[in-house]
Order: sequence, then structure tokens, then C-alpha cells
Amino acid sequence: MVVKTPHTVKDIEPVNCPNVIPYVYTRPVSLKGLPVHEKKQKFFDMLLPSVLVAKTNLDYTRQVVEQLALKKTMTPKDTLFLMPLMKKYRAKNTAQLINRLRTVPTSIVLAQAAIESGWGSSRFFKEGNNVFGMWSFDSTENRIPALSHRNGTKIYLQKFNNLEESIDAYFTMLNTRTSFASFRAILQKTDNPFLLIDSLKIYSERGKDYIDDLARMIRVNHLQKYDSCHIDPAYIIR
Repeated sequence: MVVKTPHTVKDIEPVNCPNVIPYVYTRPVSLKGLPVHEKKQKFFDMLLPSVLVAKTNLDYTRQVVEQLALKKTMTPKDTLFLMPLMKKYRAKNTAQLINRLRTVPTSIVLAQAAIESGWGSSRFFKEGNNVFGMWSFDSTENRIPALSHRNGTKIYLQKFNNLEESIDAYFTMLNTRTSFASFRAILQKTDNPFLLIDSLKIYSERGKDYIDDLARMIRVNHLQKYDSCHIDPAYIIR
């Protein structure tokens, strides 16, 4: 599946659900100086299309893998499609791969994005499209050095070409790291954000306080209304 991205825009386009036009911003638009309410809305308008593009692509990939898993014999083309995915998602078989190709409720993604990026004010968001403050441990990656150290070791954060890449990396992290195994287990049973977020304590050293902030962010900003949004079908090529 290909999501056809419209022309580049210089300012943030308002989002209209349920059918969202898939604008993917290659450089975050500055929200500095805006009134709080307007700043929040523009932040969500900027992030939502990229979130939905990443979710649409991942959902489509899972559907293809589910179809391949039903086949008695894999063709070389099937294997060529599956092997990179098995490696990326650290899956031992197709059943495990299918379970690791799940997306997260949009309300959770937006809430974490707002908290982790400081409503789009963080240096890593502005310079590297890094929405979630994701670290880099690979010197071959495109990355940005942090200004601080951790236990005497220099810290680096990943740098992405656009917001959608950052969100895809976030989904991959949640779907592969052992520390998020409980989150993945609950995700197979429910998409209720308030039942899911408790298993994200490991995401922050703040633990329970972080979860309380996520819940508050979802409630106060009515983020569950975005859980039913999707990419406008006119922009999807199968």
C-alpha cells in the first residue's frame, strides 16, 4: 500500500476527521508564541496525519503477512518480503510477526508525543523530527548528540527525515523491546487507552507519575476523539 502525500505545505493544515489528508511534515512548524489553546490544536493537527500514515502502512503490512501465513508453500517472492520484516521485528515465526505488527491507539501516540516533545519545543523534535526522544545506540545511524551525559557516557538521539519515520520507529520499539512485552500482551486484548497506558511505566523513569500525566493528557485534550480518524481513502493506492 502507498499513501499518496499531497503537496508540501509551509504552515500546519487543519485536520478534519474522520477522513484525514496525509500531510507529512519534513520539518516541524514552529509553534512558538502561539496562545496555549491554538498551540495545542496545531500540534495535534501537525502530528495526526503522520500518525495515521504510519498506522495505515503497518496495518496493511500485517494484513499481507496474515494472508501469507495461510499459504501452504511460500514463493521466493514471499520469502523476500517476509525476511526483512522478521529481522526488523525480531520475530521467530509469522505468528509472532503478526502480533508485532500492531499499532497503538492514536490517543496514546498523541499524548506521549506532547509530553516527550514538550508540545514540539524540544531541540530533538525541532532539529531531528524525533517526536518521542528516542535514543540512538548505533553510530551508523543518523543522530544528534545530546547536551548531557548518562553515567559518564555521551548520549545520542535519533534523527529522522520526517515525522512519519519517527512514529514508525516508535511503533517498532513498542513492538520489539522485551520491556514492553506486557504492553503488547494487553494490546492484543483491548484498544482502550486507559487500560493500556499503565503498562507504559517503563517508558519513563517517573513511573506512576508519568502514567498519571498520560491519562490526564488524554482526558483534558479529549484525545480519544482521534482514535476513529483514518487516512482519506482518496490518498491510498493499493
